[in-house]
This record gives sequence, structure tokens and C-alpha cells, in this order.
Amino acid sequence: MRRVASIAMLLPVLGLGQVNLNFQQGRPGEVPLGWFVQDPTGRGFTASWQHDGCRGALPCATLSAAADSPADSFGTLMQSFAALPFHGLPVRLRAWIRLKKNTPTDHAQMLLHVARPNFQQGFADNMANRPIVSEEWAQYEIQGDVAPDAQTIQIGLSVYGSGRAWIGGIEFSPVTAEVSGPAVDAAREVIAKQYARMDAAFVRGDGNEIAAVLMPGAQMGVGTIREPLLPAIQAEIAKGEKLTTRTEVTSLRLDGDEAIVMVRREAQDPQSDGTRSVITSHRDTWIRASEGWRWRESIEVSYHWMLPPTSADAARPVVAELKTRAVPAAGDDELAAFGAAVGEARIVVLGEAAHGTREFAQVKWRLLEYLCTHKGFTILAAAKDVDLPPVSGRVYWEFVGLDAVTPERVSDLANVDHPQAKIVLWTDNTHARDPQLRDKFGRKLYAVGFAFDRGEMRAVGVEKGESKGLGTYTTQASPGGSGDAVLKAAGIPRFFLNMAKLPPAGALARWLAEMHLFHDLGAYWVLDDPDASLQPEQLGLSYDGLYYVEEVHSGG
Repeated sequence: MRRVASIAMLLPVLGLGQVNLNFQQGRPGEVPLGWFVQDPTGRGFTASWQHDGCRGALPCATLSAAADSPADSFGTLMQSFAALPFHGLPVRLRAWIRLKKNTPTDHAQMLLHVARPNFQQGFADNMANRPIVSEEWAQYEIQGDVAPDAQTIQIGLSVYGSGRAWIGGIEFSPVTAEVSGPAVDAAREVIAKQYARMDAAFVRGDGNEIAAVLMPGAQMGVGTIREPLLPAIQAEIAKGEKLTTRTEVTSLRLDGDEAIVMVRREAQDPQSDGTRSVITSHRDTWIRASEGWRWRESIEVSYHWMLPPTSADAARPVVAELKTRAVPAAGDDELAAFGAAVGEARIVVLGEAAHGTREFAQVKWRLLEYLCTHKGFTILAAAKDVDLPPVSGRVYWEFVGLDAVTPERVSDLANVDHPQAKIVLWTDNTHARDPQLRDKFGRKLYAVGFAFDRGEMRAVGVEKGESKGLGTYTTQASPGGSGDAVLKAAGIPRFFLNMAKLPPAGALARWLAEMHLFHDLGAYWVLDDPDASLQPEQLGLSYDGLYYVEEVHSGG
């Protein structure tokens, strides 16, 4: 108990509300009232209240690093206050910031973090994907939602490297937006016409027409990734395929001259002869300028594919052959079949259709032990942050943590670091089916994909394009005629299938070479659209072997 108390005494007292946002209180050279400095790298970051160098007549605060601070050092000026007054509300943090750099890599980042009970993550944005590098004063903004059970809110400014940043004119408040009424209806009508205008421009391949609707510097994003919107659109048009899109406005929130618009967009894949389309939802930001409403940002919230299902007649011979060739995952026969399939391969890649699933981890662990014991594998490679099951003590290998699971890094591992060793790569389906891995290693590589029908998993929940933290989510049974549903029809709860040795003219090989929908969600669960976990895959062209588990449960 004394240990807990001693730690608590080191933390700043939680404020009931945000204070001194405009730095109206303070003494030169001291940390502004109501604020504190975190210096986790111990590089001597300091903050001070001052008038010098501020924007306008109001005082400001500075956050400075030691002149010799390395690029990986950082410090933060921040304050923390109770979240109760903002429960369930969208909020906005704005501030004017400028930076003085001592090295080219110096940068600053504004932050807004919402903490929930039991260390659950609420909204969090520290501008890691859009760092502040300008030495001129500019206003920056973060918007997010405060969860109904949120406990605290933190706001602040971080400096990375050896630079110095000034901050002033801070605003923090709920977003007072209209969701109905004449003004909202008028904005919705005009913006809907702009979407129709761009849909028509896509069909014509007219990039200039689309550019006329965008604001300069407009961005698109998925998760924390941001990139310029116009070049991405132009790249699609440059492919020469006339993409057919249809966009529908589903809701609009109006805040002065800014509109947050939720849209649903259906795009027809021009390469699929009209059989495949993708449904996406986006959170778009529009700004009312002198020339009318202009598109500033588009954040992808969810997407799922639409494919024609496998008919009962088409599935019948596929299922019949699957019953004769799949090896039930129940003991020595399955492991022997797996070992024979691996043959003389030097690299075995073990994927998974969802992180945080107990059954996938168990299967992969059994395969790893078998490969080490019977096939001479001595290296286990995985991303550094992966959660591996406990070591059994029955087998021994060298673990190599990878900063990134890329074909180049795996190639260096196999050809430079361990040129004689046999390697097991513990990863997910996305990396297991990477065609560049196949190009580099050919038949020396045996890639195993994983599939499942239903169950629960631990994943990062994503809602409206924002992370809601780690949670347990349930996936319903795959829809009839989907890829998972056809695999399930074989009536074998768990099995291994060596797809590399199937008769190419058989019904099963031909079906596996076609595009079908399978659950494949990696580490993320899209709360807005559960069907987003269904992805089009050609299993027979993506992997050498397949492990199927009918029902999965959360755990690792």
C-alpha cells in the first residue's frame, strides 16, 4: 500500500476542469499554473510562461529540450482534468503553435487523450501522423468523442528532439453542432450534389472536375495514416478503368462553416465484369468557402466487399472433394500430413485470420513444435510486439524479433543473418500471402493461411475511423455461399488441407482459385460494419496450405 501511495504523490493533482488555457496566469520562467511537464526520456525538458515571442498581445508557454537532446527524446507540457462534464459529447481542441528546430528531425505534436476505467483506451490522437514542423504560427485542431464512462481528459503539447515550441490561444470545448433544421437541410442538399458531380466525373475519368471540389491540401485517411486526397484520386483515374461509384449522404452535422458528413459509397470493380463491388463508409469534412462547399478530408470508417455467393449446386462437388482430402486436426495423422506438405521447404509462414484467438495460437504452437522436433527448424521470427504463447520447454529455438515483417527483412534474415537455418515466420494472413515473399523464395517457402466460420476474438475496436481500444468481439457465422460457409459444409470442425498438391482440374482446386469471401480481420474489428471482416480471397493462389477452425474463442 505504501508503494501505491508513494507513486500517487508523484502525480499532478487532477483538476476538476481545464484551467489557464490562455496562460493568463503565470510567472516568467516558471511552468504555467495548472500545467505540468512530463520528461520520460530524462533529457531535461522545461516549460515556461512568458510574453516574448508569443502571438499577439496574450502570453504563451514554451516547451524546450536540451540543446544536445537526441532525436528519440521527447517531453510534454500538459494538463489533466475530469471528463464528467463532457460525457458522450464530441469535443474539439484547438491551439496556435510554432516550432524552432535545431535539427531537421525536430518536431512537435499536440495531443488529446481520453482515459476510461480499468485502463481502457478512449479517444486518443497525438498527431503522430501529421507532426508540426512549421516555424510560423499556425492553428492546429483535434476533434474526438468523450466516452460516456470516461474518467479523465489530457491535453498538451509534445516536442521531439532538441527543438523548442511555443503554444497559445488554446480552446477546448464541446462541438456545438446542428444535426437538423433548415441550415442542415440546405447544406446536405448542396453537398449531396457535389458527391453526384464527383461520381459522374469518375465515370468520365475527369480528374479536373473532382479537383475543383477539393480544398488545397485535402487529405484522405485510414486509421492513423493520412495522405493527399487528390493524388490518390488521380492515381485511380490514371489506371484507365472507368470506376463506377454511387455516393449517398447518410448524416450531416453542421458546425458553423464546417460540416461533418457520413457517407456510404458503392464502387463497382471494373475488373470483375460487374460481379464484385465494395461498400465503404466515410467521415468527410467539408468547409463552406466563398465559392461554396469544398471537400477537406475523407476518413474511411469501414468497407466490405460484395461477391456473388457459391450456389448449392456449385458447392456440392467442392464439398464432396474437400471431405476426402482434408485431414482432421486431431493428432499424428494431421501433423504427418503437414510435415509431408512442408517437404524440404526452408521457410514456413504461419498466418492467422484474426489476432487474439486461442485456437489459432494453439494450432500454430503445435506446428512450431513439430517443425522444430521433426523437420530441423531452429529460428522463430515474429514482429517484436507479437504476443506468443508461453514456451513449453519441450523444444528449443532462437527467437528473432522483427521491427517490421517485410519481404526484405525476411530475406535478410534467411540469406544474411541465418543463411543455413530453417525458419518459421509467425505472422498473419496478410503477410503469409505476400506475393513478394513467394517471388524471393519460390518453392523453398511453404505458406499456411487460416480460416474460420464464427466465434470471438480480442481485437482493437474501430468506430467512425477512431480506435476504441482493445476489446472482445463476436463474429457471427459467415453468410450462406461465402467461402467460410462452403468450408464449414464439409462437417469437419478443424482440418488441414495441402492445397499445393490438389489436382488442378478438380472441383476443389478450381473453386479455391476463385474469389470468395472469408473472415480475415487481423487485429481490428470495425464496430460500424461487422461485414467489414469479410474479405475477398483466392485461397488456392494465396497459400500452399490451409488450416480451418469452425469456431474460435478469444485468447492467445
